[in-house]
Amino acid sequence: MPIHEEAAQAAVINAVWLERMRSAKPRLLRELFTMFLADEPKRLAALAEAVALGDMEQARYHAHSLKGAAATMGMERLRDACKAFELLAAQDSVAELAAGLDAIRAEAEAVYDLMRRDLSPE
Repeated sequence: MPIHEEAAQAAVINAVWLERMRSAKPRLLRELFTMFLADEPKRLAALAEAVALGDMEQARYHAHSLKGAAATMGMERLRDACKAFELLAAQDSVAELAAGLDAIRAEAEAVYDLMRRDLSPE
């Protein structure tokens, strides 16, 4: 894999975690990526819906759940975006939630792209 691609991946998923999983547990990594791609877009959609409805409790819940999944799999930027969103939702900073949601979406899309590339046959 070219160095620039490795650097980009490191920004999306922790490079040490990813390499360890690729070398030691490739089947588990594929299963985790497959489950994440099946489940987390739904959670992101539920988060967006909660924001649209102004339901801060549900918004915090979905952001917290996504943050946990991201943290478990070394997705530090996505985890941090969710954490920042949670703080905004806890403060009822409704005006700032759209930007927070956009940040989560951008990080999630980067994660999805990496996972899809990793899962696709070469």
